[in-house]
Amino acid sequence: MPIITKSKFMNGEKCSRLLWFANQKQIPKPNISDKHKFQQGYDFEEYVKKLFPEGVECSNKDFKTNIDLTTKAIINQDIIFEAGILSGNFYIRADILQPQPDGWNLYEIKSTTQAKIHHIPDLAYQKFVCERYGLKIKKCFVIFINKEYIKKGNINYNELTMLEDVTDKVNKIENLEEKANNYLKIIKMDKPAEIIKSISKNCNSPYVCPLKSDCWGTLPENNVLQLTNWRMYWDLFEEGKENGKLDINDLDESLEFKPKDKILIEAVKDNKIKIQKPNLKLFLDSLTYPLYHFDFETFDTVIPIYDKTRPYQKIPFQYSLHIQHQNGRIEHYEYLADGNSDPRIELLKTLKPIIEGKGDVIVYNKSFEKSVLEKLAIDFPENMEWIQDVINRLKDLANPFRNFDYYNPSQKGSYSIKKVLPAITGKSYSDLEINNGAIASIKYFNSHINSKTMVDYISDKEEIRKNLLKYCGLDTEGMILIVNEMIKLVESN
Repeated sequence: MPIITKSKFMNGEKCSRLLWFANQKQIPKPNISDKHKFQQGYDFEEYVKKLFPEGVECSNKDFKTNIDLTTKAIINQDIIFEAGILSGNFYIRADILQPQPDGWNLYEIKSTTQAKIHHIPDLAYQKFVCERYGLKIKKCFVIFINKEYIKKGNINYNELTMLEDVTDKVNKIENLEEKANNYLKIIKMDKPAEIIKSISKNCNSPYVCPLKSDCWGTLPENNVLQLTNWRMYWDLFEEGKENGKLDINDLDESLEFKPKDKILIEAVKDNKIKIQKPNLKLFLDSLTYPLYHFDFETFDTVIPIYDKTRPYQKIPFQYSLHIQHQNGRIEHYEYLADGNSDPRIELLKTLKPIIEGKGDVIVYNKSFEKSVLEKLAIDFPENMEWIQDVINRLKDLANPFRNFDYYNPSQKGSYSIKKVLPAITGKSYSDLEINNGAIASIKYFNSHINSKTMVDYISDKEEIRKNLLKYCGLDTEGMILIVNEMIKLVESN
């Protein structure tokens, strides 16, 4: 019998194509980032359950056992974790069902820092199935993480969690049965919906769809979704689906585009790099040598690990620093924490003597390094003076590329260093074992910090450390290469 579970219902809300492939079990397997997010969610759930000490555990059970245990708990009027409710073709596992004198309260646990709009249809479907089964749902709640919670000793789970009553919002969701029956029809189809009809804003929200790379990979190499004005490009995309004009080369030149999109379109149509030499020169002339090319790597967890830290706080565990002198001399310093104690203490101790001085601190996307430094100054006030000096010296190398003062069609609308470095220097991250910040963070966390996984990484730890140093080192070496290429471009005829 085909069944619409809670996850399938939410897949249907996002995309009918995703729903079809999910039902066929043809969704790509979770990657390392997905697994990390799932584990963070599970960790939060364990603390939430402490709020309901009398709860009956029905999770981690097979389909039939889950339903049988839930039925017994409903009869006994117990608080139920992972309550399995089946009504016809519709099935849910509710995070928490709590009996009331004249009904039940329904709770959804989310490891987010607020109740979000997509949590509402999730709860609405659960309420629909519960009431179809015969349970009266009185109120619906989202339990989420308190982003202002600061760890002081053992975790205080009452302070860690926040609760929002979303009953009124849930009750405004209509046509649940019609939607659920429509999703039943979709999973029974012989083939999924057409790709072009499935691509929408939902591909990126509320999370990036696991099918996005496959679906978007069918679009023209240079397509309208690479434009920077997202309001305009989605309008152009919807028009293009009808008239077959999704290629940037096919855009009507009479349309009014923002300056950056004009540069992007010209670069694609001319198949030529676009350079605003005066703007690059202004940026280069503003730099004060020596240049301290600097980059952090960080990890974060939903449950704070160290005292004086908050949920999802970025904890720096590694840095790379290339000092570029005006005469061409280069110095390189790096740090990678070991052990599972708070890495920030030793990191600050090693960083202070090598980054103090005169000269700009060059970073790529200033807001990230600035926010990490500001939090370090707050958490370790004895370092505030020299950290503030570093903050005052920050210069953002991303600015010329954010402004499209240099734009290569190979960037596909992006100004990230992963796109800019190969575009302007030919050097790439593609050959590295660790080639992005998310993987770096999780690999470090699992091999150094997370006691649940460290034993699995014993044989790989040294290799991971070597790859982390390569990755972070390329970030700052790459900034030197980018600056040098900018200088060549400005000085060329």
